[in-house]
Amino acid sequence: MQLSIILSTLLSNFATGAPDLCNIVYTDAAGSRYTDSVGQALARYCKWSGPDAPVWDANVCCQIDQDGATCSVPDTNGRCRVGDRYFCEYGARVAGGVVCYQPFPSMCDAGLCVELPVGAPLTQASFVACCSPGGVCQPVNGETALDCQGDYVQCSYGIQNEDGTVECYQ
Repeated sequence: MQLSIILSTLLSNFATGAPDLCNIVYTDAAGSRYTDSVGQALARYCKWSGPDAPVWDANVCCQIDQDGATCSVPDTNGRCRVGDRYFCEYGARVAGGVVCYQPFPSMCDAGLCVELPVGAPLTQASFVACCSPGGVCQPVNGETALDCQGDYVQCSYGIQNEDGTVECYQ
């Protein structure tokens, strides 16, 4: 009995989980997180994607700097030879390492997409936008992140209008 208590105490003192890379988010000048109406924040070091982001559910080793994160797979013992250990729920192997994803709901699934105008070319312009309850959507990025009064959603095919709003096509 005492051995199990000692082991549980040791494990709880030394077994710490890796921080979630996608929980490192953009903040305003006062340090408050940029969030949408449901509290979803904008990850600084995870690539923003749609709802079909591949599940990774494992740790990665990341070197973080002002330009982003360069991540790789830990060694067979789970150690990082380069960088610090982080957890990624969504991610995939890519040339040169691992990319972690932050999935957002689809703008089309939210009913905010329109039909492609007749004769208009369909070009892929994937982006994340903040869509207000009235359906007006504006693109967001880390440099111009805003305190979204609506919801952050992802669009796979869309355009930015001259007035700065965006439209997403079905």
